[in-house]
Amino acid sequence: MWLHLMFLFLAQTPEAASRPLFDVVSIKPTLGQPMNSGFRRASPGVLNATNVSLRFLIEYAYDVRDDQISGGSAWMDSERYEVLAKPPGDGNPREDARLIRQRTQSLLVDRFHLAFHRETKELPVYVLLVAKNGPKGLREPSQAVTDFVNNGRHLNCQHVSMAVFARQFLANQIGRSVTDATGIEGNFDFTLDWSPDDAPAGASPAGGTAPQQFPPLVLALQEQLGLKLEQRKGPVEVLVIDRAERPAEN
Repeated sequence: MWLHLMFLFLAQTPEAASRPLFDVVSIKPTLGQPMNSGFRRASPGVLNATNVSLRFLIEYAYDVRDDQISGGSAWMDSERYEVLAKPPGDGNPREDARLIRQRTQSLLVDRFHLAFHRETKELPVYVLLVAKNGPKGLREPSQAVTDFVNNGRHLNCQHVSMAVFARQFLANQIGRSVTDATGIEGNFDFTLDWSPDDAPAGASPAGGTAPQQFPPLVLALQEQLGLKLEQRKGPVEVLVIDRAERPAEN
C-alpha cells in the first residue's frame, strides 16, 4: 500500500516569507558541450553549479537519489543549466550545508515553480550484512570526526559507522536504498578499492594500461571488508513531481 502524503511547495504559500533564500540568483542555459557537470568550488554559502539538470538540483536540494524522484517531463533530465546563487552578506565559513540545501529548495520553488508530493512505495532495496568470515579490514578510528573521500574507485573512510557507510556511500553508488543490518556497532577507519562498472577492460585503477587490479564493487565489498549486499523489497519515500517549469533567463 502506498502512503500518499500531499506535500506541495508553492512560491505563494504563507510560509514563503520565512523560507531561507539566496540573495542573488543567476540561472542560464548551458551553451556548447562542456565536459564537466556538477558543483564548482565556491565561497562559503554559494551554490555554483555547471551543466546541471533540474533533476540533479532536486536530488541535491532534498538529499534524495535518482530512484526517489518520480514523474516530471523529459526536459528535467535533458536540459542543462549554469546556476550561481549567493547568500546574503559574505557568507559564513561555518554555514551548515543544510542551510544551502534549504536555500536551493527555495530557488527551485521560485525559479522553476517546482511542486511535488511525497509517496512511500515498495521498491527494490538492499540490506548490508556480514558475509562469511567477516567482517574484516575495520580499524579503530584515528580521529573523532566522520569523514570519507571517494574518487569513484577508491574510498577512504575515517570514523565511519556501518549505518553511514550504507546510507551515504553504498546507496549513492548503487542507486538504491541500503540499510545497515550488520549489527556492527561503533565507528571505524577502513578503505575500499574497486573497479567501476563502466571501467574499460584492461584499464588500471590509476587510469593507465595495466590490467584491472580490483573487482567490481559488490565483490570488493565482500573480499576486502567481509560484507555483502542482499536485495529485498522495502518502503522507499519518493518525490512525485506535480509541476516544474523552465526558468526565465536572467
